Amino acid sequence: MKSLPVMFLAVVAGTASAQPGGQPAPAPPIPPASPAPPDPAAPPAGASAPEVLTLERAIEIAMRQQPSLRQTKAQLEAARGRVDQARVARRPTLVLDATLASASRTSIDPGTETRSPDFFSHNDSTGLGANASWRIYDFGLTSANIRAAELNAAATATTIGTTTLDIRNQVELAYLEAVAGRRLVAVADTTVKSEERHLDQAKRFVAAQAKDPIEVAQAQSRNANARSALAQAQSNEAIALANLRSAIGWLDPAHSPIVSPNWPAPSESDPLALAALVDTARNQRPEIVQLDKQIEAADASLTAARAERRPVLSANASTRWSPDSNNTRPEPSWTAALTLSWSVFDGGRSAADARVAHANLENVIAQRDALLVSLTSQLDLSRAQIIANHANVAASTEAVTAARAQLQLAEARYAQGLGSQIELADAQTAITTAEGNLVQAEFQLATAWAQLHRATAQ
Repeated sequence: MKSLPVMFLAVVAGTASAQPGGQPAPAPPIPPASPAPPDPAAPPAGASAPEVLTLERAIEIAMRQQPSLRQTKAQLEAARGRVDQARVARRPTLVLDATLASASRTSIDPGTETRSPDFFSHNDSTGLGANASWRIYDFGLTSANIRAAELNAAATATTIGTTTLDIRNQVELAYLEAVAGRRLVAVADTTVKSEERHLDQAKRFVAAQAKDPIEVAQAQSRNANARSALAQAQSNEAIALANLRSAIGWLDPAHSPIVSPNWPAPSESDPLALAALVDTARNQRPEIVQLDKQIEAADASLTAARAERRPVLSANASTRWSPDSNNTRPEPSWTAALTLSWSVFDGGRSAADARVAHANLENVIAQRDALLVSLTSQLDLSRAQIIANHANVAASTEAVTAARAQLQLAEARYAQGLGSQIELADAQTAITTAEGNLVQAEFQLATAWAQLHRATAQ
C-alpha cells in the first residue's frame, strides 16, 4: 500500500515536466493523423488468456494455500494433544518387564572353609513382572490441569478464525493495491498516447511552417517524461502483484496473478453508527473470544498451581515370577498397596508456580482490556475515512469530467492552430492529475471498507 502514492506521483510527473515556455502564433488546421498499425506483440484474437482473478477467487485460493492457516491448524492439534496428556494422570498405567541374568558360583573348601571361585560355574535366572499404578484422587489437581488444557485448546481454536480474517484482509488490501496499480498504468498509458498524438501534431505543424520548431522539442520532452512515468507505473504494478502473490500463497512460479482493472464494488451507503459497530465487533471478533478463553485457562492454571501441595491417594500393585536353575516352577509373588502421600514442604515450588500463574492471568486480562480500548478507536477511524472518501470520490469524479472537457477543447484549439503548447500541456497535466486523484480516492475508500470489515470480523 505504500507504493500507491509513488505510482500516483510518477504518473503526474510524466506530464508536469517540460512545460512549454512561449505562446505560438495561430496556424491553419492540419489533417488528422493516420491510424496506427496493429501491435505485432499483441496476442492474436481468440488466444486463451490467463485467468483474471476476482477478489473472491483470490481469497478462495489463499484459504487453500496460505501456509499460516495450516500452521494455526497444526497448533490447534498440538493443543488438543496437551489435553490428552493432562487426562493421562487419571488413568491407570501398566508396566511389564522381563529379565535374564547369569551369576557365577563359588566353591567352598570343607577343610579350610574358604571360598574359591569357579570361573566356569554359573547360575542362570529369569523373571517376568508386571506393575500397575493408579492415581485415585488428588483433591482437584488433575481436574484443574485438564480444565486449563481444554480452555487453552478452545482459545487456540479461535485463532483459526483470527488467522482467516487476517489472511482475508491481507489478500484484500494486496488485491486493491494491484487494482490501483493497474488503473494507474492505464492512466499513464493514456497520457503516453495523448502525448504521442500531440508530438505528431507538432511535427506536422512545423513541417507546414505553421509553428516554431521549439514546439517539437517541447512535445518530445513531454512524451519522453510520459513514457518514463509509464515505465515506473508498470514497475509499481509488478511490485503490487508480487505482494498479492505473497498474500495469496501463490505456488505456481510459471504464472503471476492477474487482477481485473475494476474495483470490487464497495457499499455505496455510509457505515453504521459507531455504537452499533462496536457492539458488532465485540460480539464477533474472535480475538475477544480467544482472550476470554485464555483468562479462564489462566485462572484454572492458578488453581492447579495452588493444588500442587494437596495429598495424593494412589494404588499400586505388582507381581513377579522368577524361575532359576534350582527352582524351575516357583510360585509368583505379588504385592498391593494404597498410598496417601503429601508434600508437606516443596521448597517453595508451588508458591512460585502460583505466582507465575497469577501474573499470566493479569497479563491476559490486560490484553483483553487493551483490545477493547483500541477497538473503538479503530472503528471510529475506519468509519470517518469511509465517509470522507465517499465525498472525495464524488469530487474527484467531477474533476475528471471537467479535465476531460478541458483537454478536448485544448486539443481542438491546437488542431485548428488557435491554441498553444502551454494550454495543451496544462490541460494534459490536469486530466492526468485528476485521473490519478480519482484512483487514489477510490483506493482509499475501498481500503477503508476492508479495514472496517476486519475490525468488525465480517
